[in-house]
Amino acid sequence: MSAIHGFSLMDPTVHANPYPTYAWLRENAPVYPVAGSPVPMFVVSRHEDIKNIMRDHRNYASNLGMDVPIMSMVMMDAPDHPRLRGTINRAFVPRNIQLLAPRIEEIAAHLAERIDGSCEFVQAFANPLPVTVICEMLGVPLEHRDTMNRHARDALLASFAATGMGSPELRAEAEVGLRALQAILDEAIEAHRAQPRDNIISSLVASEREGTITREELRNLCAVLLIAGHETTANLLANGAWQLAQDPALFARIQGEPGAIPRFVEELVRMRPPLQRVMRRALKPAVIAGVDVPASALLMLLPGSANRDEGRWNDPDTFDIDRDSHGHLGFATGVHACPGSSLTRLEARIAFEVLARRVKRIALDPAHRPVPIIGYGAGSLGWNKLPIVAERVHAEATAS
Repeated sequence: MSAIHGFSLMDPTVHANPYPTYAWLRENAPVYPVAGSPVPMFVVSRHEDIKNIMRDHRNYASNLGMDVPIMSMVMMDAPDHPRLRGTINRAFVPRNIQLLAPRIEEIAAHLAERIDGSCEFVQAFANPLPVTVICEMLGVPLEHRDTMNRHARDALLASFAATGMGSPELRAEAEVGLRALQAILDEAIEAHRAQPRDNIISSLVASEREGTITREELRNLCAVLLIAGHETTANLLANGAWQLAQDPALFARIQGEPGAIPRFVEELVRMRPPLQRVMRRALKPAVIAGVDVPASALLMLLPGSANRDEGRWNDPDTFDIDRDSHGHLGFATGVHACPGSSLTRLEARIAFEVLARRVKRIALDPAHRPVPIIGYGAGSLGWNKLPIVAERVHAEATAS
């Protein structure tokens, strides 16, 4: 099997724009062996293969057989995964999520006041919207919002680094932020143990009291909810602003056709899914796309590649809100499909509805370059900084 010229899992140019590499992998090495891995590892890039592996929890485990800082349901299998998943599903019933819509719109409208002239979109809008929503859902005081925003990525980074996707130095640095995050969550857990409220933490504390989950599981669930409820949505919002800033006709269309915004969000998840890598472990020998995979091998699944598979979609590299995006793997599939996908879709829909009403024009700032998320361990596709230039709609026009 020929090697990819210059291909490396740690190459920052791949992190910033992985899609040319993904196309090469799908065409030439759909199951690509990773050289130098301490255990056999393969990168899987085609839609059909990834979908089948995600749905086959009997032959492919989510538990990678290694210690990670946040051992949550994301990396668990039966019987622990369905037990923990059940506690989370009760909080993410679509009917309950829809009740959050007025508050999400209120937060988005307040943040949209910052979008005028030159601004940095990530810190002005994309980060504070989802972290405020998830802090309120978890019952964490908002004065911790900026700290939790900062440490959420550290927690995610620490877990990926533990799987070999980063240096020991990177993991040690990330775990400092993880411990700070856990201290905030412990404080919130104790406050809700003393005075229960109508929110997710109180519900999880009750499950711990009933013996359904342990204290460590409670803390890890809260950490994962924060990360999943903030990091991926923030990246999705920033990716959407980047797309709209480059395509004035598309922005004009959603301004004039708000009913197209849910399709815009779905196509955005297909084209630029925030989470680019999902890990599984083969429980027995398998043959995938003609490649022999031994038992206990790690499989790195690439949803971002699957979502641009020419075998699944026509012209997959073109952003088209009129296409049928059904079947994309941006929120995974199978028993580990993202439980918070309904919340992410709701937040994104409302966010872009608000921006379409309140912002007349949006463009990338020619004086400042965007800074993509770099670091393979993070497994994310998004922006650390997204400088834009925007013109806000006058207040009287918005009110009318």
